[in-house]
Amino acid sequence: MRRVLIPLAVLGLLFAVVSVVGCKSGPTEQELFEKATKAQEQSDFATAIKSYEELAQKYPKSSYAPKCQFMTGYLYANHLKDVDKAKAAYQGFIKNFPEDNLVKDAQWELDHLGKDVNDIDELNKLIGSADTTAKAQH
Repeated sequence: MRRVLIPLAVLGLLFAVVSVVGCKSGPTEQELFEKATKAQEQSDFATAIKSYEELAQKYPKSSYAPKCQFMTGYLYANHLKDVDKAKAAYQGFIKNFPEDNLVKDAQWELDHLGKDVNDIDELNKLIGSADTTAKAQH
């Protein structure tokens, strides 16, 4: 009887180890966020977006998810110049995270998508004010 129990116990233990190891479904949310931010810092925007999107999809309740969706829109708008994808990302962000502190920023980005910074009156007024202030101080 003992000869049968030992192989069964070993087999059970082996099955448990394989089950736990086999269940890992890829990188953690922190690993994905770090990969995305590192890629962004290196101007590898396609990889950054892919990692941000993967994190937001796999971990929608993560504390990183809002920033990931916002950054996806930001990178599409400001670095890849893909207005349609930026618009979709920002709209998704506002819909999914209406209480987030970046909602106003996302709405501002949506309101100015595709515009050259020199054509945005609000920025020109701010820049003009700063120039006037700087000249007055000299």
